[in-house]
Amino acid sequence: MMKVRGWIAVVSVVTLASCLRFEPRPATKVSDYSESGVEESVTMRDEDVHFSPAVLAIGTPRDRVFAAFGHPNASRTTDAGTIEDVYAFNPDGSKFVNPTVRPRNLALAFFTAGISVAVRHARLALVENKLTLYHVLYTPNDDISSVTVERLPGAPERLPSA
Repeated sequence: MMKVRGWIAVVSVVTLASCLRFEPRPATKVSDYSESGVEESVTMRDEDVHFSPAVLAIGTPRDRVFAAFGHPNASRTTDAGTIEDVYAFNPDGSKFVNPTVRPRNLALAFFTAGISVAVRHARLALVENKLTLYHVLYTPNDDISSVTVERLPGAPERLPSA
């Protein structure tokens, strides 16, 4: 009976721990399970999207930013009612892909007794520490009104542009 309770406790802790880094994303697309989608999930980078400073110029329409960079890593509506998008880029200029919880992560966590979760979180912390974030604020007409750059401690001074 004690062994069963122990396994239940382990499974519960692993399940909860794997959900701690969950960040909501847009609805799952079929392409998430394509070869490139799986690669992006593992590497946390989209090699097809690269930083381009020309796209983030004041007055650029939001749909042009979407066309160049895809969906933002985060988005919110400010108190003033305008939209702020956040784009994250790796030191090599590729776009950072937000981590997601997938069935394989849960299964791996179960079979490795949580060790895979700890390794993934450590790896994620190393990657996140090197990101450059671009906070893009739009006008009510969906044109860029300002761009604020936030370099995390391990980020390079300048990103290579496409």
